[in-house]
Amino acid sequence: MQSKYFNPAFNSAIFDGPVRIYFAQFHEALALKIYFLIQQKLTVEMAKAKEVSKAAGANILVMIYPTEDSFLLSFEDAAKHISPLEVEKWHDDVVIGLRGPIADENLDLLVESLRLTMENWRPAAMLKASAPAEV
Repeated sequence: MQSKYFNPAFNSAIFDGPVRIYFAQFHEALALKIYFLIQQKLTVEMAKAKEVSKAAGANILVMIYPTEDSFLLSFEDAAKHISPLEVEKWHDDVVIGLRGPIADENLDLLVESLRLTMENWRPAAMLKASAPAEV
């Protein structure tokens, strides 16, 4: 993947349907914790997201940046406020960037951000497919 969101430190990933978690090897424990939280707390939302992803070919990208500085290279506007994560649309995908390894007390915020993303995700490719045909 090449975009402003990619970081050369991302040398590992977990793919589960529409959710792709990118991280540096030394954040594997956090990535696995996030993966298992998604499995436990977002079963209904994941089922819907899998349908959306399959129809549109889009994904939800969770990027665990190794440092705050690397996070700020991808999310320039994030310097204006302190939040453990940022959510941005990138083409039909949604990117959720973590400001370095987030603390356990912020995992609920991440899960809720994922829930809202999955519930409201409407990739353009899917909208075009469901639009009435012009005559």
